[in-house]
Amino acid sequence: MNAKIRLPALLAWVLLLPVMAQAELILVNPNTADRDELQALPNVDDEIAQAIIDGRPYLSAVDLDTALARLMDEEQREALYSRLFRPIDLNNASEAEILLIPGMSRKMAHEFVEYRPYKSMEQFRREIGKYVDDDEVARLESYVTLD
Repeated sequence: MNAKIRLPALLAWVLLLPVMAQAELILVNPNTADRDELQALPNVDDEIAQAIIDGRPYLSAVDLDTALARLMDEEQREALYSRLFRPIDLNNASEAEILLIPGMSRKMAHEFVEYRPYKSMEQFRREIGKYVDDDEVARLESYVTLD
């Protein structure tokens, strides 16, 4: 492949990296996922998929965690929550809900609460961006909503 063809191809690939990274941040909602989507997730077999379906609707992330705690240990649930999560409302979520976000520390959960009320996701990005890099802000944003 000559340089005239390689450079545009390389540039296109580099420009697509942020889009591809964002696609990885999409979490499956336990209230809407079908059996096949659930079984494709880490640590989810037929029994767990059925338990998730039977427990609907999940009004909070804690409700989901309580239902799954009977069938999975904490490590398995944390791995699962990297792909499946009931989004939490930034302005109303309890500390227990915030702490269910994989990798969440008590200090960072405190920062989530400290900046309430959030008026926009831009405010969330700006305030939480004081503590973590843009990639981590984007990851955390995939777990939250402003209802």
